[in-house]
Amino acid sequence: MTIRVDIQPSGQSFSLDAGRSILDGALAEGLMLRHSCREGTCGSCKGRVVEGRVDHGQTSLEVLSEAERAAGLALFCCARAESDLVIEAPEVTELRGISIQQLAARVASIDKVSDDVAIVRLLLPPGLTFNYYPGQFVQVLLKDGSRRSYSMATRAVADNQLEWHVRRVPGGVFSSHVFEGLQPRAMLRLEGPFGSFFLREGTGPLIFLATGTGFAPIRALLEQLREQGNRRPVYLYWGGRRRQDLYRHDELLALAAEQPWLRYTPVLSRPGEACDWQGATGHVQQQVFRDFSDLRDFEVYACGSPAMIDSARRELVDRLGLAESRFHADAFV
Repeated sequence: MTIRVDIQPSGQSFSLDAGRSILDGALAEGLMLRHSCREGTCGSCKGRVVEGRVDHGQTSLEVLSEAERAAGLALFCCARAESDLVIEAPEVTELRGISIQQLAARVASIDKVSDDVAIVRLLLPPGLTFNYYPGQFVQVLLKDGSRRSYSMATRAVADNQLEWHVRRVPGGVFSSHVFEGLQPRAMLRLEGPFGSFFLREGTGPLIFLATGTGFAPIRALLEQLREQGNRRPVYLYWGGRRRQDLYRHDELLALAAEQPWLRYTPVLSRPGEACDWQGATGHVQQQVFRDFSDLRDFEVYACGSPAMIDSARRELVDRLGLAESRFHADAFV
């Protein structure tokens, strides 16, 4: 059975095969709805079903409450249509020149830049065209059927390679494998690109917030801005616990010295006495409160832990007047 989905207020529509999620159906038709994790844990794809019926599947009540379901809300990455639908999605992007692909990539190199961060470069098949928006991610498909998501850290494919920044997570199946077993020339199965964490057009100032390896997609956005000859003021806050967590600190100092539009503020939450840290301390969103009193003209792009994303979204909107539609986030879940 084929189902029709109409999108408000854009007036776009697409056909959806029964059993497929609303998000996957839209992506297959070249329409990108706002999303991040694709697993029902971050809530980025939450939208309203105006008409029709959906099955919420395994959606957690912590992410989509019973009250929200009764009000017509759904997670488009999980919800499956049981009838023709009309949905409300205020932001829809056409995937021009971008196609979601499954492919095999070979590990080109693994550079362990700290005790828990590795920069992994993957060599794509010769002749393959793989386009993405800076800030998007791909998923590695594991043998047990599970997936792990990693953002590209460069504006575009460079030397036929993708670059990932992988943090070792205690008990993490894939991240532990990166540090303990993965070797150059190994093959990985990938699918993507996914995600709606990319720059929107505008002229106002930008704030970038990153914690840990959330810096990877931010780095891709910085490359994009530099190559476009950007003139918008950009305030970058990168947070870590220790100095070694800022594994591209020197690179950012050099970029800020080269580009007059960039101001870089590193922030450590647990510097320790041995670190002899003279910079900002605390959390990245707290430093924004110290530096600004009004964000009504700003756009914010935040990438990192769910706790940082939730706190930054709430506090910047409520306390500093940021428009909620101008807060763009990619939570590492």
